[in-house]
This record gives sequence, C-alpha cells and structure tokens, in this order.
Amino acid sequence: MTYIWVPDLYFANEKKASFHDVTVPNKMIHLYEDGKILYRSRLSVTASCPMRLHKYPMDFQICSLYLQSFAYSSKRLQFAWMDESPIEMNPDLELPQFEPEKVVVDNCTGNFQTGKFTCLKVDFHLRRNIGYYMIQIYIPSIFIVMLSWVSFWLNIDAVPARISLGILTVLTMTTQKSGAVSSLPRVSYVKAIDVWMAACLCFVFSSLLEFALINVIDRRQIKRQITMPVADDGTGTKVCYCGADPKMSKSVEWVKDPQGQERAKKVDNMSRILFPLAFVIFIISYWLFYISI
Repeated sequence: MTYIWVPDLYFANEKKASFHDVTVPNKMIHLYEDGKILYRSRLSVTASCPMRLHKYPMDFQICSLYLQSFAYSSKRLQFAWMDESPIEMNPDLELPQFEPEKVVVDNCTGNFQTGKFTCLKVDFHLRRNIGYYMIQIYIPSIFIVMLSWVSFWLNIDAVPARISLGILTVLTMTTQKSGAVSSLPRVSYVKAIDVWMAACLCFVFSSLLEFALINVIDRRQIKRQITMPVADDGTGTKVCYCGADPKMSKSVEWVKDPQGQERAKKVDNMSRILFPLAFVIFIISYWLFYISI
C-alpha cells in the first residue's frame, strides 16, 4: 500500500464547505514519470465577504478567498501559484446580482500569532447589476413622486381628493422603502438607496403639506369694520342698536379674505414649476455624485 501526503490546506474565511460524492467521491490522483503527483478534489465552498454598502446599489465589491496551511509553517510548506492566470472562470457565468469583472491572485504569506504560515489569496472583483433596482425601485418611485404633483392641478375646493392623493403617495413610498431595504443587513451608515428613498418621501410629503398651506391661505379671515344701524325713536333722538354704549356706531367682525383664493391659486401655479424643477435637480445631483465617487 502506498501513502501519499496531502498538504493541510484550508480556506481561512470559509463558512461552509462540502465534498462532492455523487456518484463516487470526486477525487483524482495522477502520477507522472518524473515523480510529479497531480491531486484533484471537487468541493463547494461558501466564504465570507465583508461588503461596504455606502454606494448600494451602485457599489463595487472585492470578495477574497484565502488558502492557508493549518499546521505547517512556511519553513516546512509553501504555496505558490503555478502561473500568472491560475484561476479559470466559466465565460458563460451569470450571477443574479453581480457582474464578474476580473480575478486577481496574490501571495498573502505573513506572520500570525502562532507563527509564519504560507497563504495564497484570490480576489474576485464584482460590480452589482443595477438593472433590477432601476425597474423595481428607481423608476416606480419617480412615478409615485410625479403622481403626488397631480394635486397641484386639482381644484382647491377638492379637499377629499387632494388629501387622499397625498396620503396614498406617502404610504406607498413608505412601503416601497421598507421593501427595498428589507433584504439588506442592518448597517449603521447611510446607503445610496436610503438617500434616494428619503428624498422621494420628502417630495411626496411636501406635496401634502403644500395643500395644507393653500387651504390655510384660502380660508384665511381678516378683520373688517362694519357700521351698526342707527334709528329714530320717534322723538327726534337717534338711537344706535349697537350694545350697551349708544355712542358706539361701528363694530369689527371676521370675514373671509376675498383675495385668499387667488393667493392659493398662485401657490399652486408656482408649485407646478418648482416641485418638478427641484426633483430634476436632485436626480441629476444624485447620479453625478454616486457615479463620480
């Protein structure tokens, strides 16, 4: 019986791994005439990849895989890549969220607390596909914000319609924001998608507040002096029916501002221009900022 020594290789950032045994153990050993031994083993590895999600979903990630020796120090065992491109990727590989850009190999041998151990590293450069987020998040949220602007074209007296439209868009935007971040880890920093959803929520909420403003302007009351009636009591004496003081012939009452509705219409007309303009400026600034950094 011949025994062949196999290096004690392990994946340092491995979370879960398994060998393939269908239909037989997927292992192969080939002995060459010059004494070289080729050993192959098929396995699946799930490795950890810490990600920085500040630009999510326009982020670029580098996921590394570390191959180290577990028990033998670098004095007894050293790993080395056979050539400049030892990693082969399937050209037809498709990932649901990422697009592989390149693979970079490196030597990560270094000193650890237990000694110096040989180490190899392979970096997978991945860019997130934004198509899904454009269809499911960005474009629908733009339509929701535009829907909130319909309120500016409704009559000022259409109170139920404008309130219902404002509340509907606010609730819809809140629900969409919750769904967009539900699958992400609870990180403590602000992501690009958070900035977008928060801005859209502010726009639809501002549209609701705009109706409250014009409603206050339309219903605004002003003070107006009125002259109380003065009558003759039959004896040639003028009597003022204005209260306890007969000398007082004028009074003050609160009446609706006759120009309130016109002012409210002016606010609506300004909102029809300012809201879309501000939103377009935000969209341009948002994409330029996150694409450039």
